[in-house]
Amino acid sequence: MKNLKYFISCVGYSVNLVARPHKLTAGAYIVLCFLTSVFPLVSTYVLRNLLNVLTADKIEMTLVGVYIAAYILAVVLLQAVRSMKDLSFNSLTEKGRHKFNLRIVEKLKSLPISFIDSSYGKDLIEKARMSEVPAVLLSDDIIRVFTYLAAFFVAFVPMVRFSVFFSLLFLVLTIPGIIVRAHCEEAMNIYVMQNAANNRKYSYYRWMLIDRWPAKDVRMYNLTDPIEERYRTEMRTYRDKMIKLNKQRYVLMTLAEILKRSGEIVFTAYIVISAINGNVTIGDATLYIGYSLTVISNFTVVMDLSVSAYQKSKTRLSRLFEFMDIACEDGNEAKRALGKFRSLEFADVYFKYPHTDKYILSGASFTLDRGDKLSIVGMNGSGKSTIVKLMLGLYEIDSGEILINGFPMSDYDIKDVRRMFSALFQSFVQYPLTLKDNIALSDYERLDEDEAIEDALSQSGVYGEIKDKLENGLDSYMTREFDDKGTELSRGQWQKIALSRAYFKNADILIMDEPSAALDAEAEDRIFKNFESISEGRTGIMISHRISAARLTNKIIVLDGGKITETGTHDELIAKDGLYARFYNLQKEKYTAEGAK
Repeated sequence: MKNLKYFISCVGYSVNLVARPHKLTAGAYIVLCFLTSVFPLVSTYVLRNLLNVLTADKIEMTLVGVYIAAYILAVVLLQAVRSMKDLSFNSLTEKGRHKFNLRIVEKLKSLPISFIDSSYGKDLIEKARMSEVPAVLLSDDIIRVFTYLAAFFVAFVPMVRFSVFFSLLFLVLTIPGIIVRAHCEEAMNIYVMQNAANNRKYSYYRWMLIDRWPAKDVRMYNLTDPIEERYRTEMRTYRDKMIKLNKQRYVLMTLAEILKRSGEIVFTAYIVISAINGNVTIGDATLYIGYSLTVISNFTVVMDLSVSAYQKSKTRLSRLFEFMDIACEDGNEAKRALGKFRSLEFADVYFKYPHTDKYILSGASFTLDRGDKLSIVGMNGSGKSTIVKLMLGLYEIDSGEILINGFPMSDYDIKDVRRMFSALFQSFVQYPLTLKDNIALSDYERLDEDEAIEDALSQSGVYGEIKDKLENGLDSYMTREFDDKGTELSRGQWQKIALSRAYFKNADILIMDEPSAALDAEAEDRIFKNFESISEGRTGIMISHRISAARLTNKIIVLDGGKITETGTHDELIAKDGLYARFYNLQKEKYTAEGAK
């Protein structure tokens, strides 16, 4: 009973996805499916009457003409109905797939980065996406079950009247093939789902071989052969197992098919002998042979579809529902409205990334007030960028509190929290969209503010470098991904584009995570001056390996092993002669030595 309820819920999900939003098209499709399954029986019945007329002692030409016309009409109508059915089917499935993908996107929007970033999350997302076809087609399977079932009974009733023995024999000999198909399909579905992670892996290797993004590294380091070998190995393992499963399937199905066809052969021989002996007319022999084939094929289709639909719901849709049922941690209900930013505080914050044991932050505490300029300093892996991710609510802390204006971050709508920030991330994205899109993505409602976009581009210094290359101005595509005339940029110019995006969003807090990593000295100096001149009332956070940039800020925190070991101004930390002073002096000596050269 539990399995039946679950199966019904799966069918309901598919119906809501495909049929319910488009009731008229779905209703027409059901009628057309029924007509498609019944028309062959009508054609067979007309053909039977035509043959009986033609083999009668006296041929009535009027009836011959009527039956020939009726037969031609049935054939033509069948083709027309099939075309309309296919058109309805394509319309419903395309709309269903679109809606399915929108549901996946909506769910992903509400899930935390910690889930999307984990191996478990990636595998589950992949399996949910692989559920698209069964989710969309399950309702069609059920529709076809009922329409083929109707045609089955239309043909089965006359067959029972003619011979109960042969009617039941057909069904019995068909069952082994149905069982074999069900067993083989389940084995293949289980194998596909179990290997979702491996599928992602060989797809990634394929991406490395064919995409232009990794092409330079692949060719520079002669990686084509080793990466191709990895791709071949992963693909071969998956392919060989699928080939083995298919071989087993075809051997078993051949045996089952021979068994099923033996019943047809015996019945056909019986009908032919009966016709020779005059026990049935030629027309009736044709009718019963045609109906026997319909009974066998429709019974097979009904059972196959029923078993397949159940297996789809059990093995494929279960992963989809598991994905859809994940708690939406990123969609907390706001307890209070977020007013103008006044302060942000980390209070004894502990954090480790999901599925790991090492704490990245251990008891981190500091306060950022409106108008402050904060530098975060530390070795690689000390937790600098992690602090930014936690500020933005991309991950949940393990203990402690993050307070905004004196209240826990969880009290606010996370979207309102993120509106306070504008950020240039260390791993910035190079969007193959128009230049206007690339900048306005940070505040997309202002997409049409060309002057503000140009101002942001000028602030980063990139506009003067690329303006003459832009064939369509701000509407020029970046990269040739979608336009052969697209503008190609250097990595440094892309970083300036990302910086312009951060400038364009006039947020309360501007975060710069390694803003000059790919820039020349002049561009780097421009960034630091812009950061220093942030207007009164705005807050800035700088993460940079260039320790001298910390002199531009009024607050510095030094991270070491996930702990804040030093806080203060540049002069205060130099006086302490601790880790910050050591970093500063090392870089000072380096640049002094380079200058002497």
